[in-house]
Amino acid sequence: MARGGKINIVIKKGDLETFYLKEKLPISKIAKKYKCSKNTICYWLIKYNIKQRTASESMKLFGNRKPINISKEKLNYLYKIKKLPISKIAEEFKCKNSTIIDRLRKYNITNEFSNNKMISIDKKTLKKLYVNKKLGTYEIADIFGCCQATIWKKLKEFNIDRRTPQELNSNVPSKSLLKKLYINNKLSTWEIEKRYRYSRSTIYRKLKEYKIKIRNRAQSHITYKTANFNGNLIDKSYLIGFRLGDLRVRKIWKNSEVIHVDCGSTIKEQIDLIYNLFKDYGHIWISEPNKKNKVQIECHLNPTFDFLLNKSIPYKLLNNNKTFFAFLAGFTDAEGNIGINHNQAVYQLGNYNKEILIFIKNGLKRYDIGVNGIYESKNKGKYNNQGYIYNDNYKQISTVKKDNLLKLLNNLKPYIKHERKVRDLNLAIANINERNKKLGV
Repeated sequence: MARGGKINIVIKKGDLETFYLKEKLPISKIAKKYKCSKNTICYWLIKYNIKQRTASESMKLFGNRKPINISKEKLNYLYKIKKLPISKIAEEFKCKNSTIIDRLRKYNITNEFSNNKMISIDKKTLKKLYVNKKLGTYEIADIFGCCQATIWKKLKEFNIDRRTPQELNSNVPSKSLLKKLYINNKLSTWEIEKRYRYSRSTIYRKLKEYKIKIRNRAQSHITYKTANFNGNLIDKSYLIGFRLGDLRVRKIWKNSEVIHVDCGSTIKEQIDLIYNLFKDYGHIWISEPNKKNKVQIECHLNPTFDFLLNKSIPYKLLNNNKTFFAFLAGFTDAEGNIGINHNQAVYQLGNYNKEILIFIKNGLKRYDIGVNGIYESKNKGKYNNQGYIYNDNYKQISTVKKDNLLKLLNNLKPYIKHERKVRDLNLAIANINERNKKLGV
């Protein structure tokens, strides 16, 4: 199990600079290369002080609109040999008429879309197309087989007023549709433009006109729907205990409004527990097992979970029986061991943070539950079996005395959630009761 949600994907600085700075790959593609989450890539970018691209820089590199591949040979064949109208060619390439005209000019295939023919357009027809049907000048030019300039000349000749930029975008979303897309579905202005063909400037103008509150930059980067934390103090105490034991919690970006919670483990019950703790509150990503059968889980939560960012002990919150034992249950599910050794139930709790263990030991003492003194290993500076160096000595408290242990387990029982530890707790209680029965206690 990874302690504190440790990152186990190691990426060399030189490789990351090559992929991100030189080849300018997006974070998503780099993550795919390493079979990890995007947040892991962000972690290493921050660690190596590699400046991350701004939103505008990313959009320039990876904008939604991909350039349309139109070869000169195929365009020449369709326009000059098959003599297809511009509208048909545009349908072929799934683009606008103006794009085809631009490419015809760029490739020097033609600049004379009317082929020097006299174009007959009456005022009534032009007004109907331009004013009533609101067709663009390129679209009208394509209907008559002429160039756009001819249409502009005719508009001026007939004294037909040119549309303003707002009128050009008169096909705008209604207030109800925009609220549905932007507020309810949380689509970005980029996504609305891509899916529904409204320009971003029109969308932004209409948001202001409809007095729909525009999301700030941090809110705009929230991809997944989230729900607020329920506010229950017992649940909060448990989550804080579990977080201090086995979760990494952070904001990827300084002003982000997304709380990222992640952890890696080879134990299925641990991944299942984290999933069940947060599934009702936000999006959850779970990786495939790696070569060591380790699975990474990542949760995206809203700011109501910002209490998990703090690594200190909330003494005021844990000053009563229920919140203290809920906290201890969370910490036990993360870092504890309940078992039977030589037919004797035992409880052990270990961590590198001595302050937490002292707090727990003193807290148990208040409830007349004694535990052994804090044992400290001598493994600082040594390598563990996964190849990592211990940065500190591991600390541990434990108890095997029946009276203390039975009282402790009964207090933990309402709050323990880890499937395996629920089973082990019940077996330990049964072991103590059986031993007491034999002794006639």
